[in-house]
Amino acid sequence: MLGAGAPSTGVEAVRFAFREAEACKYTLDVVRAWRCPSYETTDHPRLADEPQRYHEERASALLDAALHDAVADHPGVRVHRTTGEGPARKVRLHRSAAADLVVIRAQRRHGHFGLQLGRVGYTLLHYADRPVAIVPQHA
Repeated sequence: MLGAGAPSTGVEAVRFAFREAEACKYTLDVVRAWRCPSYETTDHPRLADEPQRYHEERASALLDAALHDAVADHPGVRVHRTTGEGPARKVRLHRSAAADLVVIRAQRRHGHFGLQLGRVGYTLLHYADRPVAIVPQHA
């Protein structure tokens, strides 16, 4: 399972997940969380009807953009795209229960040794029931 963030982040994690899925003949489950703020105004014409649908479609479009290059580079990998509403750490932790491997990214710390995990990565590393691969993300 791979959690997809913004298309410009996590490129190394996406590549790693696709290589692993291809080598092991796994279906790659890619998850993108989305939120619908309760305080959001409905001035935007697309938000007036169904704000949840707007946010879900946006998450799906961002998911497609994040995977575009990797899908083209690894045409044999089956990809299952999923979007889920809620905090990213909860959505991904829930989805990790069915995974063989959980892939997360970690930022390199400038001026320090080691990697820096975000809130989502920390949650998955400590609470996922599956093995977790931490992939360093270069600046």
